Amino acid sequence: MSLTLLTCTPVAPAPEPPAASYSRAAFGPGWADPDGDCLDTRAELLADLSTVPVTLAPSGCSVRHGRWIAPYTGQVVTEAGDLDIDHIVPLRYAWGHGAASWSAEKRARFALDPANLLPVTASANRSKGARGPLEWLPPDPGFQCQYVLRFRRIARAYGLVHTAAEERDLVALTGQICGA
Repeated sequence: MSLTLLTCTPVAPAPEPPAASYSRAAFGPGWADPDGDCLDTRAELLADLSTVPVTLAPSGCSVRHGRWIAPYTGQVVTEAGDLDIDHIVPLRYAWGHGAASWSAEKRARFALDPANLLPVTASANRSKGARGPLEWLPPDPGFQCQYVLRFRRIARAYGLVHTAAEERDLVALTGQICGA
């Protein structure tokens, strides 16, 4: 009787299907008006954060003028059109750190969460893009600590996932700029 030896060739596991690519639409339709007063999230935020009473457009549905201190730069801004509303934790950043697996409802809540929104100068918002604090910090050193702390608090509240190296570097950065 003859025995045949079988050899096993390891088979690589099937590759994971590619994660859905980022789309802003995955976070909902944009600025909403949940209370139905014709002022959307952007307008409500601008009205709430102005240091003086705001002037509305003739329609009453958008903010034209007020007085804001743009936190990333420290600049005083009086024209609402000169401001962008920034997601402290950018939507694309969140997508790559766990939001891709969230429900549509959670993504929409995240996109409209006032804790994650700031009126900032358009130039500061564009220079930041979708980067987190390990790649970008506000140009105003007086706001950097608050920015990093708020970024980390929001990321933690929503369960965003950082690698061990990212977490280590975020802790080190916080200590460096906050003096803790």
